[in-house]
Amino acid sequence: MTTLRPPAGEDWLACPRTRAALTGLDAVLHEAATAEDPLLRMMAGHLLRRGGKRLRPALLVLSASYGTCRRAPLLRAAAALELVHIASLYHDDVMDRAPTRRDGTTVNARWGDELAALAGTYLFAQASRLLVTLGDEPNRVAAEAFLDVCGGQLQEAENAYNTDLGEAEHLRILARKTATLFELPCRLGTLLSQAPPDHAHALRSYGRSLGLAFQLTDDVLDLPGRGRGSGKSTGTDVREGVYCLTVLRAVRTGGDVGARLTALLGREDMTAEQVAEVYRLVESTDAGAAVLDLARSHATKALEALRVLPGGPERESLENLARHVLTRSR
Repeated sequence: MTTLRPPAGEDWLACPRTRAALTGLDAVLHEAATAEDPLLRMMAGHLLRRGGKRLRPALLVLSASYGTCRRAPLLRAAAALELVHIASLYHDDVMDRAPTRRDGTTVNARWGDELAALAGTYLFAQASRLLVTLGDEPNRVAAEAFLDVCGGQLQEAENAYNTDLGEAEHLRILARKTATLFELPCRLGTLLSQAPPDHAHALRSYGRSLGLAFQLTDDVLDLPGRGRGSGKSTGTDVREGVYCLTVLRAVRTGGDVGARLTALLGREDMTAEQVAEVYRLVESTDAGAAVLDLARSHATKALEALRVLPGGPERESLENLARHVLTRSR
């Protein structure tokens, strides 16, 4: 899974109230990740200590601003979502055998796959412990979302090395494994604050479209030669048979390029030279440009969903994120 990147710093977050509400988040995260066992404590906090954009917590608090909710339960929900996000990265890195994440060593590379999976499960359990304090309905909604994420991950694993994976099915996988964790904070925020139904529906649609837009854009911009480092090892996804939409579209271009890509992909023993050739072939097509166009269409849908919301710094912040996709995908 790509670590989705919002604008640098917190420039997108134009809402002072949301900034203030999030000031206590790190303390809640630290407490939740502090295990009694020293090794587990070190592993659980491995990525948390590197910081992060805290995008999902911010989305939750922004969404909650369209109703009324006390700060304490919002922080517990926000921390739970961030812990689930980190746990999913741990499990992703195990499945992908990734050696780096966020420009540093992964937990699995440092302590092994079994302990990394255990650390991810521990963070997920701590997130569940926070969510259960929020009441039955928020806990149910979160549980259903997590099941969807797991289902998407399983679908992705089942389609490893499958160059015949259809675009519609690929997008359904992205919607489940990635967009769900953008939609969930918006949904939980409006649920906890009892926001009006039309606002809740708009924000849920916004989160889903935003998640797809970010993922599709990152999939293109993280290709070697695009001039942006993602903090992950180059070629890991291709070697593990996890093909982004750009690669799948390039395969379908036909001709010599499509034939050569088909011959190279779908195998588990690719050399570094073959991986580099795959990326060169992909970049020789217009597949990247087409996928960026698709990302922009989802970003536009996200912006359109916000039209029913009243103006103000909260809506401005949400719009900033969607517009950022439009800017970076040009």
